[in-house]
Amino acid sequence: MLRPLRALASSCVPCVVMIAASCGDDATSGTDGAGASSSTASGPNGSNASTGSGATSSTGQGSSSSGSGQGGSGGSGGPTPSPGCGLADPATGALTIDVGGETGDYVISIPASYDPAHPYPLGFAFHGAGRTGPQCQAGDCAGFQSVMEDDAVLVYMTSIAGPSWGDDFDQNSAFFEAVLDHVLASYCIDVDRVFAAGTSSGAHFSNLVGCRFGDRLLAISPVAGYLPQDDGCVGDVAALVIHGYADPSFPSGEVARDFWREKNGCSADTIPTIAEVHASVVATDESNACAVYQGCNPGLPVTWCEHSEGGYDGSTHGWPLVGGQLIWDFVSAL
Repeated sequence: MLRPLRALASSCVPCVVMIAASCGDDATSGTDGAGASSSTASGPNGSNASTGSGATSSTGQGSSSSGSGQGGSGGSGGPTPSPGCGLADPATGALTIDVGGETGDYVISIPASYDPAHPYPLGFAFHGAGRTGPQCQAGDCAGFQSVMEDDAVLVYMTSIAGPSWGDDFDQNSAFFEAVLDHVLASYCIDVDRVFAAGTSSGAHFSNLVGCRFGDRLLAISPVAGYLPQDDGCVGDVAALVIHGYADPSFPSGEVARDFWREKNGCSADTIPTIAEVHASVVATDESNACAVYQGCNPGLPVTWCEHSEGGYDGSTHGWPLVGGQLIWDFVSAL
């Protein structure tokens, strides 16, 4: 049963914000949305982790690179402008696109001071099962819009294949590619700074596009998701993996985390330790903490964050209030 959002405040690091829960789903299906209540932020890329244990995380990050020129080059050498740079007055709001004879719905947001000559980062946020792109933008994907709206072009697609992204990963992959191509052709984007995040069903899809479109993405952030594909991946992406500690799908998040850690050449060592992060979050309600893996390939960091915010059906399944800030901090440091 859907439970609508009742309050939302923008998140920052560190800060405390309040929100009420919307619906969630299990690791593979159902209806889901944002997490609930308040949270204190922890830094995914080296800022202090505000947790009960007082642990901190720190690591250096290089910039990533891609031979294709799409995805991965981070901040060295300046932005790589998309073909859409120079085109004035691009469309915003609710839009549609044809995908193999089907109509795909999505919402696009651009900064209020959008400059058609300035290449912006491009972020995708994918909703949970039974929800929509507009609901993700409005609060299910807490902080994604409010934290990033002045600095990035943001896209919120609604699954074209059914209520869940997993109803047809191939069809939704074609949808994603069509929207990505259109946005690059019509808006001024830094093609080296495209990233994707999602909650629950949308997190599964975030993991999937990280594998299938890793040559076009800088980073992904699956929030409470499993790994649909672990072979045939192209390119490489940085990964910020977020999961609620009391989520029934928690082991699936660990599998996804370990996949990206191994793929990106990281050691098993983290700062702080996974055990410290977990103990801190378990001990402190409405908290979060992050562990940064060490020794990763240049420009391909992997960070694991846990939280104890209330979510769906009494679990911690869902996107935490600080999620948008954690994701933006992670991407901005690349």
